[in-house]
Amino acid sequence: MKGQKKPLREYQQSMIDAYYDSWMKEMLEPLYEAFQQWKRGDLKHDELTELIHKVHRENQKGYSFFTQGRSHIIACIKMDSDWFPEWLRNNPPPPGVEP
Repeated sequence: MKGQKKPLREYQQSMIDAYYDSWMKEMLEPLYEAFQQWKRGDLKHDELTELIHKVHRENQKGYSFFTQGRSHIIACIKMDSDWFPEWLRNNPPPPGVEP
């Protein structure tokens, strides 16, 4: 019984890790681009500062989400119709593990 739980847990953890990575990239890539614009002189300090605060607020929401119970996080990820189907296509579950 214990051996059956490990593949499921590893599969679920890989899903959570991939979702977290996707979420972080979506949040941080615009900030990275804004820093590049600021460095080139195409973005004012106050605009960059506002974006930093916005990203910080979003990061707090992410922290709240990703520190919830594991089963709740997994259920929410599976309901994300923009992300989960593609991830599932690219990451089929191991034999005996339900997605």
